[in-house]
Amino acid sequence: MIHLRASRLRRACALALLACAVPAAARADTAACEEDGHAATSVARQWPPPLDRALSFSARDLSLRDALDRLSAAARVRVSYSAELLPLERRVCVSRDARTVGDVLAELLRDTDVEPVVAGGDHVVLAPRRGLAISGEPQGELNRVVPLDRVVVTGSASGGAQRTLPFVLDVVTSEQMEREGTAPLTRFLATGASGPWGWEQSPSSMIARYGSIRGASSFGVSAPKVFIDGIEVANPLLVTQIAPEAVERIEVIRGPQGAALYGTDAISGVVNIVTRHEGTDSGAPPLRIRAGLGRAESEFASGGTLAQELAVALRMGTSVRSAGIDVGVGAMGDFLPDASSRYLLASGSARRVGARSIATGIVRFYDARAGAAVNPLLADALGPSGDSLLAASATREQRMRQYTVGGTLRASPDDRWTHTLVVGLDGDRLSGVPDERTPTPFPAEGAWRGTGGGTDRGTLRLSTVARLGAGERTDVTLTLAAEHSTLREVVDAPESLPREDGSELESAPPVVALTQSTGVVAQATTALRDRLHLTGGLRIERNEALVEGRYAALPVLGGVWLTEVGGAALKVRAAYGSGTRPARSPARAFGWAGWRQQNASLEMPPERQSGLEAGFDLSFGNTLTLQVTAYDQMASGLIQRVALAADTVDGRKRTPYALHTVAQISNRGWEMQGTARLGRLSLEGAAAGVDSRVRRLGDGYGGDLRDGDRMLEVPAFTLSGTASWTAPRWTASLTAYRAFDWINYDRLALARDFQARTLPGERMAGPELRGYWRRYDGVPRVNATTTFALPGGTVLVLTGDNLLDRQQGEPDNLTIVPGRTLMIGLRAAF
Repeated sequence: MIHLRASRLRRACALALLACAVPAAARADTAACEEDGHAATSVARQWPPPLDRALSFSARDLSLRDALDRLSAAARVRVSYSAELLPLERRVCVSRDARTVGDVLAELLRDTDVEPVVAGGDHVVLAPRRGLAISGEPQGELNRVVPLDRVVVTGSASGGAQRTLPFVLDVVTSEQMEREGTAPLTRFLATGASGPWGWEQSPSSMIARYGSIRGASSFGVSAPKVFIDGIEVANPLLVTQIAPEAVERIEVIRGPQGAALYGTDAISGVVNIVTRHEGTDSGAPPLRIRAGLGRAESEFASGGTLAQELAVALRMGTSVRSAGIDVGVGAMGDFLPDASSRYLLASGSARRVGARSIATGIVRFYDARAGAAVNPLLADALGPSGDSLLAASATREQRMRQYTVGGTLRASPDDRWTHTLVVGLDGDRLSGVPDERTPTPFPAEGAWRGTGGGTDRGTLRLSTVARLGAGERTDVTLTLAAEHSTLREVVDAPESLPREDGSELESAPPVVALTQSTGVVAQATTALRDRLHLTGGLRIERNEALVEGRYAALPVLGGVWLTEVGGAALKVRAAYGSGTRPARSPARAFGWAGWRQQNASLEMPPERQSGLEAGFDLSFGNTLTLQVTAYDQMASGLIQRVALAADTVDGRKRTPYALHTVAQISNRGWEMQGTARLGRLSLEGAAAGVDSRVRRLGDGYGGDLRDGDRMLEVPAFTLSGTASWTAPRWTASLTAYRAFDWINYDRLALARDFQARTLPGERMAGPELRGYWRRYDGVPRVNATTTFALPGGTVLVLTGDNLLDRQQGEPDNLTIVPGRTLMIGLRAAF
């Protein structure tokens, strides 16, 4: 009995034959969906059992992976294949004229070098066609990418081809994530997409910091709207660690064009983390283990510190019914005094495929803990007199817990209608997490000992997509959707703080807020000869957090023109979109606690951003791809925490803050990214330039910005690149990335002057803060990974993070990250 999983030799042969399979698959990547049976299988064949079973099956704009899974469920046959041999993310269409299982498979596999082979009983293997020459060239996922015809789930209500989207959508693959291991989400976005930029994150930091997502869409809380398998995350700034074993890919929309589908808070963009749901009969190993041990250098810890991680992934079932469990743990010692950290990441998934439906479910839990380190740079700046202040602001431990649970049901009663239901709950709990988003570092004021509380968000979304073909030249897709969300926020008051006389203050009760929002969406896309695609849509949302009328209208308009010349495919696109963010949101609320909230009313008009993007995607088969985008966006009503003149509160000098509005900020820039594959060598690169500038201040504004100023903490230029070499028994990759030229505060000088009280209080707030502005030029980050194949299927992995050993330099002169980190590990699959 033939079974691809049972033989390592068969898998090796499949990998060797991939070089022959890829060119033919690439020719099919840009094929349009054909109507009414205009397929390659015009002549019926005589198939052996079970391929001769009569079948009525049709599907449209599905990924090849989903089409094979649904066919397996409808025909009651087990279909096995090697994932390395097929472009599983390519969109496919099945002719209505197909009458047998073999006919359907032949149509799905046309223009590939794979054919169905009966392995006995109800088992069918998709094997290389007989007579193919065997090539010794190693191939991998990067060499079979389908850049224009990949099926994605983020750009439309029920999934569709990436080639027809009028705005940019980036896909960070699992292979790209495996190069980085268990790394922060901000790093995956910085090295895998050309628009978003997140600052390098310390293991002891619980909150992500985004420097730019096409400029600034807020002050300190700029972040994309984050989903996990379509379930909205309650607080996007808390999604930090990502385990590549549990993730299939990350899909990224940058800019407000995604707000028409995804609603308020998508002012900067959308990130959808798509988890794995495959079984083991498609070539995936049932058990995968990754373990690593190493050392992180630090100029603040003698002898360095220990770093370790362990990840276990278990997959069960088939392509029709599958389940998976992923568990990861990791820890890093004191790269700063009392800065050790550890985490636990656990997730589970299940999937069931029917002839006309696909149901998936996920559960996820994340627990991270870190010591409350005293920053040595801050301690040096304050001197011995600051010891009492640092002690008063210290927390015992930082802790963050997150959970996600939910599921998706997608049903297609025929090839024209697709219904999708998403139900989910996401939440988090924080304790002892400091606020790093103020100009003057809070320990210099002996401030509170960290934010605590939590959020819970329930999401219910129902969408219907109708594909209304009007003939071979015109095709119309209509999307209708409704969504309801309930958000509960609890912000704890600070722990009791000692007065100078030794007595303690009484803590205020927690602040509790309950917010509901409901949105409806109507969107239409028209395709003319599969060359010109026009999109228009509108979302109307009622959100209780919106002050002005509680309603928001979020439109999207766009167009795509496609053409092919020889072996090149060109996509020209343009899109307009508008988004909004309520003033009261979890990302902002957790920056205001205790006494700081006295001047921080969140009943303000929402922040808004709208604008246009345009560009082109060009690909030459799978050898060269290039994507170029220019954008012009206007953000209005952005809310800044403005420092007021210092005052004495409870015997200590404090800086109160108020929320002021900056009326208009323009975000203009360009983005470029590309790939090149030359035999064993693969190159990836991305660059982005942005001019984020104040155009007009709001009435009554009392902060430190002026008309024409650059926005703070927004790099003018970012650059990233990866070079990978693949040999028969080893691989190597080198990734480098850097941000250039931004304005931020000299936070060490602010802390020193505030504590020393060498300047009057009014000099430390409002417009006088401009004297503490300084220009930063960034530091390069370089990471490397090398793997060696060992006997028995085990892989030796050597990784190096921050090889240039730069611990300081971004986004300010106070932040410290671990130095050079070298690890040795093993990966094994069973």
